[in-house]
This record gives sequence, structure tokens and C-alpha cells, in this order.
Amino acid sequence: MRELSRECDFIVIGGGVAGTVAAIAAARLGAETVLVQNRPVLGGPSSSECCQNSDGAFITGAPEYVNRGAMETGILEEMRREAYFRSANGWRQHWSLVMREWAEREEKLTLLLNTEVYEVETQGNHIVSLKARTLGSETEYLLRAPLFADCSGDSFVGFSAGAEYRIGREARHEFQESLAQEQPDRKTMGSSIAFRAVDTGHKIPFKAPEWAYKIHSDDDLPYRMHNNPKQGYWWLEYGGEIDTIHDNEEIYRKLLSILFGMWDHVKNGGDHGAANYAIEWISAIPGKRESRRLMGDYILTQNDLMNHPDFPDAVACGGWPIDIHPPEGVFGKGHPGTTPPFIFPGVYPIPFRCLYSRNIDNLMMAGRNISVTHVALGSTRVMATCALCGQAVGSAGALCRKYACTPRELGENHISELQSVLYRNDQVLPWMPSMEEKIFSSAEADSDMVLRLDSPTGKLPLVPEPRNPEIYDPCDEPPADRRRGQMFPVATDRIDRISVRFQNLAGKMLSVKGYLYATRIPGVFEGEEIAERECLVPPGDNVEGIFDFDVQVAHGSVFLLLEEVPGISVLTEKRHLPGVYCKPDGCYFSDDNFCFSVEPPQHVFVPENTVNTPPRPGLSPNLWISDPAQSFPQTLTLHCAKETSCSGIELIFDTNLDKKHPFGAAPECVRDYKVEALRGGQWITAAEVSGNYQRVRRHTFTRMSASAFRLTVFATNGDPSARVYQFRICSDPS
Repeated sequence: MRELSRECDFIVIGGGVAGTVAAIAAARLGAETVLVQNRPVLGGPSSSECCQNSDGAFITGAPEYVNRGAMETGILEEMRREAYFRSANGWRQHWSLVMREWAEREEKLTLLLNTEVYEVETQGNHIVSLKARTLGSETEYLLRAPLFADCSGDSFVGFSAGAEYRIGREARHEFQESLAQEQPDRKTMGSSIAFRAVDTGHKIPFKAPEWAYKIHSDDDLPYRMHNNPKQGYWWLEYGGEIDTIHDNEEIYRKLLSILFGMWDHVKNGGDHGAANYAIEWISAIPGKRESRRLMGDYILTQNDLMNHPDFPDAVACGGWPIDIHPPEGVFGKGHPGTTPPFIFPGVYPIPFRCLYSRNIDNLMMAGRNISVTHVALGSTRVMATCALCGQAVGSAGALCRKYACTPRELGENHISELQSVLYRNDQVLPWMPSMEEKIFSSAEADSDMVLRLDSPTGKLPLVPEPRNPEIYDPCDEPPADRRRGQMFPVATDRIDRISVRFQNLAGKMLSVKGYLYATRIPGVFEGEEIAERECLVPPGDNVEGIFDFDVQVAHGSVFLLLEEVPGISVLTEKRHLPGVYCKPDGCYFSDDNFCFSVEPPQHVFVPENTVNTPPRPGLSPNLWISDPAQSFPQTLTLHCAKETSCSGIELIFDTNLDKKHPFGAAPECVRDYKVEALRGGQWITAAEVSGNYQRVRRHTFTRMSASAFRLTVFATNGDPSARVYQFRICSDPS
């Protein structure tokens, strides 16, 4: 057996999404980092051997349902954009390879795959070293570092070091959580098995093995839709009533039995649309949702998720619904997730105090093992949220090295620097203010888009249709108020009128009332009523209704609700515009918006947005969008307040932070561009790029002084406008 020892600044255990992002973040910030992963691939449940996200979008997070502008950015978005681009160019199920590539490109990061930690050495409340063994290589490692991050999910390192932890469900009275149990127990959410099926083009039989679980009828699968066999079923879940750590192999065997029993039912138990399908792949390991949770200086609860306290040490965010799967899994008779209607907490902060151990002074954690209650875990466990925690932990690891301090000391003395580092590396949380240096005195562009949508591609009846009980989705409960609504940002101190395009098939003039509200939270249709007006809608397929509001408004965002009137539909146009949101009639949303215009004209996508706002939408859109009626190229010019010396620039483009489109480049993203610097009265080319699909692009060059910079956009990946969130210059782009 070969024995090797390695000393470094930071050791991350667990190569899921959280651990991989943590290791990359630390290495980029200068910390010598080792990432230890006990599987042959990276990605955890999202990896190519588990594939728990079956929609091709790799991982889920805050913007899956009602949250707008909430897409997780930073290192995760880099990898996600790469994987999406490759998925449209001949790659399939190679998310793990993208993650591996991103890890291996970091010079200060050593990746140890197929390597299992089996022993933890401690001195008091301090981890000293780890012993690990690499399968297939006859190699053992002694790994030493001043700081560790347990991102392994099951928290073996934390558990072995004596870190305080919890397993199971808290009692309702402990944290006053309405979704908690009356009495505590050790039950958890179960684990799932994934599969893929392929349409062979002809009928293909299936005979279940003798050990397959027997499903007699659809009544044995209440609330579990199984009429689309292609992508697998997330609700194939088991193990929450036993030990998801020590009984892992038993759980997997049972899941195989359940899978083949379900497939027997789908193939032979009636018409489920699977006659031509055959299973072509089954995950090699179960996708685990819950086991140990390591306790930090703060325990995040259901009430924190719902009330959004102003944590001064917020470093990450979540937004998935509070989705607590019952421990019975597939054997339960209720809904396999949280009993509908879903509870949507909005986008909530996660404090740094949840990401380090309360009693092991050099241990942090990121992933499903952070310091939360069982109820809060129902939301924080999803992988995109874990990735944000991972980038926070990795960045903290590098800063702990810088200051030779513990994570607790970092949180007490340097939290603002950690937040600034996250911001500068594109982990921009929705509530973060701009942290930009005041370098530019002005910005101008060839054009900017006036807020106006007038090319209908769809329609929404003002009286929504009743839900079809045969295709009822228990997750998608319609709201109590089903009135159609449109939210939009405003740049003036008044609104004189709003014009909306309608279809009126009643054959006569009809009136529609409109209600204007001030917005409190982006994408949330709740607020204070400003005014109520009525418009007359003539008959026709594409006619105009005008609401003469003539009211004062504050800068920010407003929304219009329309009265339910039979026989009238509002016309819509499908185009993603940050800050411009159509009210969803349930928990899903799209890029459709009303066809409407506002007087006075709203110049909300102005070039000044690129220098003085954070690079994600809020109550204002915070980006420049050129006039879609103007052809490319489009230029953005920024003038420095004084001659500025720099050696790099950073550009942040729009990759649609509202909703995932997991195949190919985001149409809104700038593809071809050139950056020039004004030096001595002449424009000097600093960077020129073709074929971009990334949100953040960094360019370095020989240090120079310049008085202005110019970005010329020649093409996007499909959108008719140039879109830029931010243009930064920096003396040290690292």
C-alpha cells in the first residue's frame, strides 16, 4: 500500500455540488485546497451516476416556481451555462464532467476521486488530520490542514470529530414551527432511485423479476403521476423510517424492488403510455435527501424562511418551497411531497452562522447538512441552494487563511469582507445593494428599450378556465385571486395612462376595471392600491384599452390587476424582460407578458444601470437593454470620472435569472462583442470575443490608463437587443 501525506490550507470532504463549488471558490482565492470525493464522479445526486434531476436542468433551486430574478449566480452559473451549451451540441448527461473540468483547471486545487475518509484525528475541539484511502490505486493519504469543510451530506467527518448534530424531526414546540411534528422522532425524508426509459418505436414486453414489489392498481400510487415514463419518477422514495446512513444498501435494494414493481404496473397494469418504452438506465446509488445535520451557532427554522429576518451575516439564499417528503415514501397514502397547497417562502437569507460547527472550531459545512431544522431542510436541501452555501464556505476558507482565524472569528470580525468577496465573484444575493466603486461619471448608448410590448404571441382569458381534474397537479394550486396581472418597473414620478391590447369576441363594447398597486417584493403581487380606473374595450382581435390613471407613483415597481370579464382576453408577448412579470395562475411562471405600453414612456433599461446598480433585477431591472427595433451593432460607452489605471475588465451579461432554459445558450446573452479603451484620444482594442454564452466574462491585459471604455455588441444568442448588467474595470481582476 502506497502511503502519501499532504498538507494544504483547506480540505473539502464531499464532491457534490456544494463541495465542488466550495473547493473551486477557495482555490480561486489563493488557498491550497484538496477536494476528497468518495465517488468516481462529481455532482452528488446530480451526477451522471445518480441523475436525480430528470428535466435536463441538472439541479434545482430558488426560481423553479414563483420566485422571479432569483437564479443562483457565481461559480454554479458558470458550470451550468457550460453544461447547457454542451447539451445543445451533442453532449448528454455530462454534467459531472463539466464539474470535473472546472475543478481540475484550478492550479491550487487537488482533486482526489474514489477516495474515502475513514479516520479523523482531533485534539480537543480541533480537527488535526484525516486518513483516506483511494479505491483501485492502493494508496492511503494522511491529509493535514488548519481548516476543513464537511460537504459530504452524511457528515462523517463532523460526526467523527464530535461535532454536535441532529437527525430526524423536531417537536413543534421547540421552534414554534407549524409544519413540525407534535413529538420529535428520528424519521427523515427518504432516498430516491432514478431511471431513464427510451421509446423503441414498437411494442416491447416486460416481465418483472420475482423480487419486484407488487403494485395492484393506480390506487396503490395515490397522487403519484406516472403517465410519462421517459424521465423517471422522483417519488420512487423509501428509507425515511429506517437509517438512511447505515441502511443505505438495504434502501437501495428495496428501491430496485419498488422500481421494477412500478415498471411492471406501468407496462402491464393498464394503458400508461409506456407500451413502446424500455428502461435503458438506472441510477447506481440512491439519491439521499436527509441524514445528519451539523449544528452551528444558529439553527435556521421554518419561521426564518417565512419571515426573512435581516441577518447581518447573510451569505447565501434559498427559495425552494418547504417541501418535506413523508418518511413513508412510496408506501405513504398522502402526497409524496409536502401536502398541498405548497408553502412558498419567497427568497430568504441564510446566515454564515449556519455554515460552521458550533463546537468544532475549524469545521465548516455546506449542503444538506447545514444547521437547519428538519422543516427548514425541506427547502434548503436543494442543490442550487447548497451550491451558494458552498461558495460562501469556500470563500470563507480563503479568508480564514488570510487572517489566520476560525470561521466564528471570521463571522464576528470580517463578515462584510466575506460578503464583498462573494459579490465580486458574482454570488450576488437578491437583496444585496451595489458594491461597485464609483469609477464612471456617465454612461451612454446608441439606444435603450422603452418599456413597450406590442407583438402578440398568445393570450390569456380574463376569466381563467377551471382546472381539469383529470390532469390535476396538486403542486399547482391556483391562487385565491385569479385576476390577470402585470408587474413592471417605472422610471417617472407619475403614470398618466396604461394601454393594454385585448381580444374582445363579445361583438360589443365591454368595460374592464384596472387596479394599480405599488410593489413591495419583485414578482409578488401584493401591495398598496394606488388607483382604480375603467377602460372601454371595443370588439376585435387586437384592440386597445386605455386606463387613464393620472396618478403620482414612486420610482420602483408597480403592478396592474384586471377585472375578470367574460369574453375578453389580454394579449401577451413572450419575451424575458427583468422586472417585467406577468402574474402566474399557480406556482409556475413563464416569460409571457401583457402587450402594453405606459405614458409617459418608461426608460427603465438605460445605460446608467450598468454602473450604479447590482447585477441582478430587483424592484428595478438594473441592466441596459438596447432598442430591439435598432439593428446591431449597439454600443455602450462609459466615461471615467478621472483617468483610470487598470489591467482588467469584467462584463456581466443577461442569462435570464428568472427561469432555466437548459438546452443551449440563453438567447438574451451577448454572443459577439468588442471592448475598447480610450487612451490618449484613441480607441484601443482591449478584448474581442465571438461565441460567448457565459454570464460573466473577465479579460486581463497589460496595465494601461484610460479615460473611457466602449463595449460594442455585434450579436446575441437570439434576442433582438444587447443586454448588459454591469461593466467593471479593475486593477487586480483576480
